[in-house]
Amino acid sequence: MGLVKTTSVIRLLVLLAVIVSCQQKADSPEEAAELLISSPKWKIDEIRVNDVATFQNGKMTQQFGGIDFQRYMEVVEIKKGGTFSGVFKGETKPFLLEWKANEKNILVGLPGAKPSPSDWSISPADVTKESFSMKTQSTAYDYPNVTRIVLKFKAEK
Repeated sequence: MGLVKTTSVIRLLVLLAVIVSCQQKADSPEEAAELLISSPKWKIDEIRVNDVATFQNGKMTQQFGGIDFQRYMEVVEIKKGGTFSGVFKGETKPFLLEWKANEKNILVGLPGAKPSPSDWSISPADVTKESFSMKTQSTAYDYPNVTRIVLKFKAEK
């Protein structure tokens, strides 16, 4: 009887270790970059605007009086040389951006441009092997109010 309990506890601990290791978040921008380039493609999973989900489960959700996004990147590729390539919904030609790691995070912005407050930011804590989130905030969507946007992507299998 003791052997059965011991074996069950060991199996449970191994399963827990596997689950935790699969969802381990990056500790640094360098580690986050390695995880991001390890997946050939990332697919949009969720869009949050001011902490409200506006895209989930493959479809847009209407928000009364909220900001409505009809144009978003369905699939992105993050390449080793600093290229961030995304294809907008309904289009086939990729839109090219550039990513750069700094001491705190990864910034995604226009190629060759200086860092800007409207650049997208990817925090190492928001990157795992299975998913990542990128955030920005801007007054461009609802001037003069600041709009916070979070895009969550999942590794495409």
